[in-house]
Amino acid sequence: MPGSGKGELSRLFQEKGVKVVVMSDVLRERYKAEAKEGERLMDFAFRMRNLYGKGVVAKMCLEKLSGDEKVVVFDGVRNWEEIEEFKKRGEVVIINVHASPKTRYERLMRRARKDDVLTIEGLIKRDFEELEMGIGTVIALADHVLVNDKSLEEFKREAEELINRLI
Repeated sequence: MPGSGKGELSRLFQEKGVKVVVMSDVLRERYKAEAKEGERLMDFAFRMRNLYGKGVVAKMCLEKLSGDEKVVVFDGVRNWEEIEEFKKRGEVVIINVHASPKTRYERLMRRARKDDVLTIEGLIKRDFEELEMGIGTVIALADHVLVNDKSLEEFKREAEELINRLI
């Protein structure tokens, strides 16, 4: 979910030399080129999935690969159909990074990205939009769960342990 710490986990993988593809960045590229005037990124994401299928963002992300990568992290999977697209290319391991809504809200307020929500009500609305997109299935079927309601140092230590086991 937004603000859970998946970006931090991705950075740790990158430090180990693993290619990371941030799915929302790939979607934003397309959004800049094709969004309708006044369309929110979330609405654009729903529209793309309605037009091209729920796995469309995964397909766009796969286009970013050279084919030489042995391990790739896709940061920001939103539905099971994306997982199915990735499975066509190789083994898939799902890591759920979990943090409470309160913790995630505090993080979103600190990072203050322009597309982040600025109220707890906005976060709850966004969470429901994410769940409507299908993220709950991915979370429920994750192979590993990292709970990120602790200090950054403790999260990094637990994440490093998992990364070292996986790669």
